[in-house]
Amino acid sequence: MKKVWWLWAGCLFWVALTVQAALVPNLYDARVPIAQQSPKAQQQASREALRQVLVKVRGNRDILESQPIRNKLTSAESFISQYRFDTLEGQSYFVATFDNQRIDELIRSAGFPIWGSRRPSSLIWLAVENPENGERNIVSEQSLSPYRQQVLATAEARGIAVNLPLMDIDDVVRVGVYDVWGRFIDSMVDASSRYQVESVVLARVYPRRAEVPAQEEEMLAEAQEAQELGWQLDWNFALGAERDSGSLQGLSAEALLQDFIDLHADNLSARYAIHNDVEQQGNIVYLQFNNINDLSLYAQVSKLLSSLSVVSQVSLEQQNNSTSIFAVRLLGTEQDLLNAISLERHFQRQLDEFGQPVESLQFNWVP
Repeated sequence: MKKVWWLWAGCLFWVALTVQAALVPNLYDARVPIAQQSPKAQQQASREALRQVLVKVRGNRDILESQPIRNKLTSAESFISQYRFDTLEGQSYFVATFDNQRIDELIRSAGFPIWGSRRPSSLIWLAVENPENGERNIVSEQSLSPYRQQVLATAEARGIAVNLPLMDIDDVVRVGVYDVWGRFIDSMVDASSRYQVESVVLARVYPRRAEVPAQEEEMLAEAQEAQELGWQLDWNFALGAERDSGSLQGLSAEALLQDFIDLHADNLSARYAIHNDVEQQGNIVYLQFNNINDLSLYAQVSKLLSSLSVVSQVSLEQQNNSTSIFAVRLLGTEQDLLNAISLERHFQRQLDEFGQPVESLQFNWVP
């Protein structure tokens, strides 16, 4: 029997073990508006399509600032495995699918991490103030508001799984606009439990106005409105026990929402993308599963572990009754593996008699 070295580590993200992460599709696909199908227009569209895919797979816009990446943009067409032209509502599009292995190699060779297709899902509670009458409303999944389209379109472009609340009778009973506006993040996390997401985000968007001295208030009242100075977005973020917050300012609400979703995607990728640590790559860690009692379960565990973007190889190291020990060879760091596993609802951490995770990496398979 081979000696088993246990991986000892704490992980911030174990709180999400019961939630199924989203499997984000089409990370290597891009759709670019195109005016004509000339060779020059197609070449330009190929470059823009490559930019889109690189940002989605990397998870952060900083990759476009890399000189090695910029050098490859001129040969964008060589990374495309297939393409076609499409027309929607009178607009023509260049639709391309890129070679995933070559894209991954390009990103890693430039020194950037890869963010796998299994990504944490987020619920965004968005409240927007109407600049004309001051009314504040929550943007829902069924809303016809252009803000809904802005959020979802930007999230799709960034390759992240974003949900908006249904605002059905269950939500209306538990949540009011002032719960979001007041930024009561902990109570909103409780109210969001039905959605089974990893992170909960609150955002309020409102027009900024100039501060006016008291002696000028009467004059402004006659003008019926204060001088607007653009828009502001205040946000709160919750992922398990972690909390964060901040503010953004911009010239329009739509531009602010795009900046905010970009920032949210960057923050998530910083937590979950596989870090390109050459010294750590190739390391082997050992995971124990305590309830693998037939071949079909073994195959499912092995397949799911192999699907993690941080994993390069999985093998069964030891089998004793219903206990299986898997040797897992990594492409990233041990923490990358922990983060990836934390998004899998089928993997449940073994707890001790006090309800706390045992120190060694022991798990149970959950159907």
